[in-house]
Amino acid sequence: MVANQPIERPKSQDFLVNELRELRRIVEEYTRASKFPFVVSHGGVVDFAVVPRAGADSAVVQVFDGTGKLVLGSDADVGYGLAQPFIQVPMYPTNPGLIFNSGGSFVSYYTGQAQQLNSCFLAQWRMNNSWGGAGAASVVESYVKITDSVTGWDWTSPTVTSPASTTTAPGVLTTCGPYAVQVPDTSIGNFIGVDIFSRLVSGGASSAVAVTPVSMLGTSKAFASPWLV
Repeated sequence: MVANQPIERPKSQDFLVNELRELRRIVEEYTRASKFPFVVSHGGVVDFAVVPRAGADSAVVQVFDGTGKLVLGSDADVGYGLAQPFIQVPMYPTNPGLIFNSGGSFVSYYTGQAQQLNSCFLAQWRMNNSWGGAGAASVVESYVKITDSVTGWDWTSPTVTSPASTTTAPGVLTTCGPYAVQVPDTSIGNFIGVDIFSRLVSGGASSAVAVTPVSMLGTSKAFASPWLV
């Protein structure tokens, strides 16, 4: 017998009261609401956090990379992490109104920028080879380049060369990619600039090239792995 332990007779009033208290304690441990905000950090740098959402009716889970940069989140309001496993980079014409170009040097046709919150970047686009209607068959080329605006790191996709074409407008489409790259850890969280470059390699008078973005994504390595180059 333990000293000072109350003496309880089985099925007595005291026994039943204590059993109910123990049952309540167990139920509360399994059903009580989580206490947040809850933050795990080291040296003042947040590693993991559970914080209330704006309506305070649920919580947001956030995982950081050890330097304070967000790697994964579950907030559907802002659309990243678990709620959206990729970030679509909005792309805009570099020279508004310019659809086709007959220049022989690589120039940017589309440009865009977004925060790189994922470990990989994936690019896919289309290239339109429009023959001028006379002279040699037209051949066009295109590639994508991404640049970290903070560190200066960049990556250039393989250059895609179209088959020779003697088809006039609307021309012949060539799908480029998808191509993917794993970005450095130091680029996660930074703004990444994206440009689609293209040029006319050869062709008769009025031959030209146009491009259309299809997918410019910040995405996970698990999704991008089949197309890593």
